Amino acid sequence: LNRRGAQMIGRMATLAEPIRDGRGRIKLGDTLWRVSGPDLPAGTQVRVTGAADTDLELTVEAV
Repeated sequence: LNRRGAQMIGRMATLAEPIRDGRGRIKLGDTLWRVSGPDLPAGTQVRVTGAADTDLELTVEAV
């Protein structure tokens, strides 16, 4: 499964919900992914910049 997360690096997405206290979720395809990053409002366009090895957590940055 961690390979699946790594395949998302570089993809663009819109935040499905705000990132608060560094945690939120985005939808890529038909899957909701947990993300970490700076606090951002829902609807913000983000780029996936990393994936954790032990779970399906992605890191994002605003673009």
